[in-house]
Amino acid sequence: MSARTLCVLRTAGSAVMMTAALVACTTGQPESTAAPSGSSTANPGDAVPPAQLPADSPLDPGRYVVSVADAPVAPLLPVLSVPEGYAAIGNGVGVGADDLARYLWVWDVNSVFAHPCDATPEPVGPSVADLAEALAAQALRTSTDPVTVTVGGYDGLYVELSVPGEVDASACPSGVLGLWPGRAQSWGEILGQVDMVWIVDVDGQRLVFDAAYEPATSPDEVAELEEMVATATFVPAEGS
Repeated sequence: MSARTLCVLRTAGSAVMMTAALVACTTGQPESTAAPSGSSTANPGDAVPPAQLPADSPLDPGRYVVSVADAPVAPLLPVLSVPEGYAAIGNGVGVGADDLARYLWVWDVNSVFAHPCDATPEPVGPSVADLAEALAAQALRTSTDPVTVTVGGYDGLYVELSVPGEVDASACPSGVLGLWPGRAQSWGEILGQVDMVWIVDVDGQRLVFDAAYEPATSPDEVAELEEMVATATFVPAEGS
């Protein structure tokens, strides 16, 4: 896909800042605000222990420990600083219980759908780069090139995925497009939806922060998702 095409998709889908559009047009890679460094610095609320994310329910603003979806073991768990207006939804947080406008989950991903219509997952190698390349190469999607990031002091790669408007998801056997097992069954993607994906090696465990939003999402709302990842920290799981 050309850099010009990427620019049209990013600005049409999420109305990201004008400087972001310029960078996307000229480089084909996400700008620094779309792939925040996420370096772990002390948050003002760090003196207050984070709460465990409750079962599906509205959330007060604050810091919450979230579980990692599909992880058999997760010695370190992410802590998210959740702003006002979000609810606990499954393993993550989001806005809109039935028709999710935007949400953030953390996953353990070991296989992806080579074709988003195909319900047969293909295993990917164990490295951060293996997964980033597999997602960027998935058919029927547009993607940015993976770029290096740091989340909570751990290094990784960031890739941004979107669904072009000309794709006919109803032609898929399931009627939805999928990224990886569980992700497909949890939510069907809509045309123009954007997934901001941070893939991080956390002491040898590959964790995936997936922040997704629909085309009508405002730049400020996108920034909320980015900020939650940029300020994420990690704590030992109980019993670790």
